[in-house]
Formats: sequence, structure tokens, C-alpha cells
Amino acid sequence: MQTRTSRPPRSRSTTIHNSTWRILIPLCVFGHSLLVEGCASAQTPTPRTAGEFAAPQGGYDAVHVPDVPLPDPARGGPTSLEQILAYADRNAPSLQVARQRIGLGDAAIADASPLLPDNPEVSVGVGPGVNDSTHVDFTASVSQRIEIAGERSVRLEAAERTRDRLRAELDEARWEVHRDVHAAFHRALVARERLAGAERLLSFQERLVEITGGQLRAGEVSPLAVRLAEGELSQARVAKIAAEQSYLTARLELGALAGWPASHPPEPAGRLDTPRDPPAAEALVEAARRHQPRLRTLHATRVEAAANTRAADRDAWPEPTIGVQLNRESFPAGPPETQIFGTLSLPIPLVQRNQGARALARAEADIAEAEQSAFGSQLRNRIEQHRTAVIASAAQVRTYGSEILPSFEENLRLIQRAFELGEIDILQVSVARERFLRIQADALDAYGNYFQAIADLEGAIGADLWPDERHEHGPEPVHQGTEP
Repeated sequence: MQTRTSRPPRSRSTTIHNSTWRILIPLCVFGHSLLVEGCASAQTPTPRTAGEFAAPQGGYDAVHVPDVPLPDPARGGPTSLEQILAYADRNAPSLQVARQRIGLGDAAIADASPLLPDNPEVSVGVGPGVNDSTHVDFTASVSQRIEIAGERSVRLEAAERTRDRLRAELDEARWEVHRDVHAAFHRALVARERLAGAERLLSFQERLVEITGGQLRAGEVSPLAVRLAEGELSQARVAKIAAEQSYLTARLELGALAGWPASHPPEPAGRLDTPRDPPAAEALVEAARRHQPRLRTLHATRVEAAANTRAADRDAWPEPTIGVQLNRESFPAGPPETQIFGTLSLPIPLVQRNQGARALARAEADIAEAEQSAFGSQLRNRIEQHRTAVIASAAQVRTYGSEILPSFEENLRLIQRAFELGEIDILQVSVARERFLRIQADALDAYGNYFQAIADLEGAIGADLWPDERHEHGPEPVHQGTEP
């Protein structure tokens, strides 16, 4: 007859547990002290001020977006600067990418939202008895790792700061598109003026060939004059073809920036602006404080880095695992015995205290602070550099006078009239024509330099200097200025 195997005495089991706790409790206290010391040494420093340039308030919508109906590219026709700026803000390819990047912030929040760091873990064990294979022992447990230091709330804060940074980057991208479209619009106007000059020159050369042909038939000039006029007519035709292509290229570049269909490149409306001097340096610096989107992005990046540093420090705290375990133990003789008890396990942070993530987060925070400081320290110099460039280029445009471009056609007419009256010969006509053509080209080059300098200065301050002459509802100007 088999006898039931006796269990270990309860007192012995109690002695084992007591000795285990006498070892574990000091280790836990020691590990906790190490963790607290490490976290205290890695606390996020209080962010220092960013010098004279803090983060501007508001966003792109509050300053730049005009309330105008969007143009229809398929209808064609001239398009104002205000209309194409509004169209670009809605359809620019680079902004489509920037808007999709906002989803990364939503994904970060979704990743930080779960209440528990891990899913519950279930384990089951079944096996025969050691002394007798006729009975089966069964064990099952459910455990869950939990966070006790508020890690979730800190992670959510860091995720929200990530979304704020992505929104600031979107505003910065919108301003860059605004600035680039503004500059490309003026480049297209300059290219259109070059084309108009080439067309006037072609008409002049065609008329000159007719005049020399009549003079040849009357015996007033030699065939050489006709050959020279015909050669210059060919050059004028080539120049017109080149000007047409340059104008088309400028329109296509403008359309590419604005997201305009290539099948209907935009046709800029308006005329070349009268050059203006920029406001004083202090007014420009104040405008940069109010509007510069790069300052807002750098500040958002810095706040995000600080939040990530706090999250990394908080993740260094130990995460205990709690659970319930059920043991069902069978015996050769007698009924089985079932035991249910809770479990608790706590990692001892002796070696791993999230050092890598914390060090990386602190390094990124230092980089973000350095970038913001460097941008702010250089901004005054950059503004002054572009401001003086605008002053110089505006002076160059004014040097040519406001009558250079409109008087080009009249100058050609005067040359033609003097040739018809015999006051000058064909060689003098060629020299005079080249002189006026060079003056017109230099004036247009000066205009191009002026508009590029304006774009650079507006990029530095983050706002339009003044409402464009073609605007009916432009943003509030930095400085009204006076016409020269």
C-alpha cells in the first residue's frame, strides 16, 4: 500500500523566505539610492533665455495668408502676386510634404498614449510528478509590468512638443514658399520686360532692312549696308527667341514653386515696382522678433529636446511587475492541493539606468540650445547685410532713372528717324542701337539684383517689407516708406 508523500515543513519554507527578504531589501534600497543619485545628476537644466530673439507668437495664418479667391490655372490670363501666393500656400509640392509630416506628431502621441508599457503576460506549465508519473502538476500565472514614476504623462508631454515642433516647421516651410514665389514672380516680370525689349528691337531691325532696301534701290547706299542690316535682323530674331525661352522658363519656375500645372504656366500681372529703401535696422530687427518663423522652429525644437530629456530620465526608474500565480499540485494519495498567491518582481538598477537614451537626449538638448543661440547671434548681422544690399541695388536702379525702360522704344524710333534723314549712316545706327540695348540690359539686371536683395532681406526678417503694389489686401507692412 502506497503512502502519501509528505510536504516540506511550513516552518522551513518560512525561514527560507525570511532570509531571502533580508538579502533583497538592502539590495533594493541600494539600487534605489543609485537611481535617485543618477537621475538627480541628469535633471533637465532650466532653459536659458535665447538672448534678444525669443520665439515669435502666432503663426503663418495670422500674418501672411491673403483672403482672395484661388485662380483657375486652366482659364489662363494674368495672375496677380496675391493670387499666386494664395494658390502656392494651398498647392505647393513642398508644403504637401510638410503637411503630411504633421502625422508624425500624431503618431508620437498615439505611441505614448497606452496606459501600460507592455501587454499582460500569461504563462502555463504542466508536467508529471517526479516520483510517480500517474499524477500531473499544473501551474499558471498572469503578470503585468507597470510604471510607478509617471512615465506616461512625461512621454505624452514630449510627444505633444514633437507635434508643436512639426507645426512650427510647417509654418517655416509656408513662409519659405511665400518668399520664393514672391521672388520668382518678380524674376518673371524682369524676363517679360526683356522679351518686350527684344520684340521692340526686332520691329526696329525689320523696319531698318526696309529702309536700307529702298535706299539701295535709290542708289543712296551700297549693298554692304543692306547686308549689315539683314545680319542684325537675324541677330534680333535669335535674341527674341532666347528672350521668349527665358520668359517661359521663369514662368515655369514660378509655377513649379506654386504647384501650378506645367501645361498652363502662370502669367504674372503688374509691372516692375519702383525701388524703395528699406526701413531702419532696428525696425527690421523688431519685425524679425515678431515674425521670423525660424526662431519659432528653433524654440519648439529646444522645448521638445527638454521634454525628451525629462522622459529619458523618468524612464530610468525601475518598472515592477505584479502578477497572480496559481499552482495545482497532485499527490499519489489524497486530493490535489491548489495554491493562489500574488507575485512582485522589481529590477535592481545597478548596471542599466537608461544611460544611452539619457545621454543622447541631453546632447540633443544642448545642440538645440546652441542652434537657437547661434541663429539669434547671427540674425542682426544677416539683416544688416541684406539691408545694405537692398539700399545699394535700389540706388543702382534709380541711377538709370525711371525712364530708361519706357524710353527704349522711343530711342529706337529716334535712331530710325535720323537714319532716314541721312543724319547718321548704318554703322552709326548699329553703334547707337547697341548702346541703348546695353543700357536697357543693365537696367534690367539692376532690377533683378534689387528684387533678389529684397527676397533675401524678407527671408531674414520673416515678413514682407511692404505690401506689394499689386496687393489689395496684403499683410501689415513692416514699414510704409516713401517713394524715392
